[in-house]
Amino acid sequence: MPSLSQIHRPKTFADVTGQAHVTETLRKEVASGTLGHAFLFCGPRGVGKTTTARIFAKALNCEYLKDGEPCNACQACVAANAGRQLDLIEQDAATHNGVDDMRELIEHVRFAPFGGSLPTARLPVGQGRRGRKVYVLDEAHMLSPSAWNALLKTLEEPPPYAFFIFATTEWHKIPATIVSRCQRFEFKRIPDEALSARVRYIAEAEGMKVDDDVVRLIVSRSDGCVRDAETLLGQLSSLGGDEMTLETASLVIPQGYGELAKGLIALWATRDHAASLREAQRLSDDGIPLIPFFDDLVAEIRRMLIDSGDASKSQPFAPGELNDLALLLFERRKDAKSGIDALFALQLAGTIAANGLLRHARATHTTPATSVATPPPGGGDVRKDLLLSEEEKARDDASPPPKAQEKTKVSINLNTVRMKWPAVIRAVDEQNRSLPFILKISRPEDIRGNTVVLRFQYAFHLDKIIGDPKNRLIVEQSMEKVLGERLALEGIVGEDAARAETRSQDIVSNILKAFGGSVVES
Repeated sequence: MPSLSQIHRPKTFADVTGQAHVTETLRKEVASGTLGHAFLFCGPRGVGKTTTARIFAKALNCEYLKDGEPCNACQACVAANAGRQLDLIEQDAATHNGVDDMRELIEHVRFAPFGGSLPTARLPVGQGRRGRKVYVLDEAHMLSPSAWNALLKTLEEPPPYAFFIFATTEWHKIPATIVSRCQRFEFKRIPDEALSARVRYIAEAEGMKVDDDVVRLIVSRSDGCVRDAETLLGQLSSLGGDEMTLETASLVIPQGYGELAKGLIALWATRDHAASLREAQRLSDDGIPLIPFFDDLVAEIRRMLIDSGDASKSQPFAPGELNDLALLLFERRKDAKSGIDALFALQLAGTIAANGLLRHARATHTTPATSVATPPPGGGDVRKDLLLSEEEKARDDASPPPKAQEKTKVSINLNTVRMKWPAVIRAVDEQNRSLPFILKISRPEDIRGNTVVLRFQYAFHLDKIIGDPKNRLIVEQSMEKVLGERLALEGIVGEDAARAETRSQDIVSNILKAFGGSVVES
């Protein structure tokens, strides 16, 4: 039994959803007869590239064309709609990508169309005339360089009846010599409104009553892809029933992990490190695939970044923190895909976020909304200790505020840090073998409050240590292990004045030694 995509496949340019900028141009070219011979259809999967190519091929051979649209009634159109159009040759370039496959196709091009050849491609289309062969190569970027080279001569001097359409999701992988010989059309993701209208149209045609919530769910899970939306609707149709509700649809349509991602990010925002570790463990125990879960985390961070530009929407993270968090999640996802335990990668990301160790982390953390009581009616100033829970008040009494902590002096001085710096480097080497080299050519410069300032020779060394939350955490933990104090780490770039002067004197001495001279006072 054919799928809904096959049953309701568009038959004219006007029927194609959300690609009017492409279909209108092609329709006018067909109507005027001013046709190119090679076309490059590029864009995301499932947005209508192959469908448009088939309509184009049908229009080229239509006997009673009207304003560039196929009539869908003549012999050529009926054969095309039934999948029996002999002058349409479709080839999957992912599996037929070698030079021998191209040689076979080139040999096929030499034969005249079944509908009879035309002397030139510029003659009017329609008017009882047929005879154009259309070659559609899907996933064209998969063709090998030798295959493209074999096809190049044919593209330069094609027979007047031959047309080539290359459909691809990655046109940048196609050789420039091929791209320059094609008319390029950019297909877009389908807007939500157009996709919703398409889903409702098919549902009505199939006699399905679908709730608006179900339509929104289908559209959200399709990501602008018509084919995915039609596939999901086809899955729902198999359930039967007079009315399709959200509860019923949830049995078939994958829900994703957006809400779970929001919950975990909320825990990171409250700086509740222990709770975030437990939640990550629970997700793993519940069988949530953690690598796809990283994608939902990134999608939620992306939404928060977009919302950060709206002053009316409060955010638990600053824009700089959100950017750092997105980069951190990308790195941990890469680690998980490379073989590192996905749960450990997720917990490590949570550790950095929940402990405020992001590069642009704010000094103070956001107080959880649940811990703040509603102010009494009447307004007026309310003491902070009346707004906080007893637990938070006790925590505030036991420890100074964050700003006070930043100004607290540690018991060790700079000379002690410099003396024990080789031991710190050895401790770092136990966790990461690439960082000690940078630390050996760096120098503890100052202690500011509870922060060690490290001077780097190069900016990229600073980015490697300070800019990477994971590497910075390793160094800070190593300092705590060796020095017995919990210290933060910051960095500056360049030589100090004394070292620069020494280096300058060394250069002068070496020159004098080499050339046998001396310094003369003026």
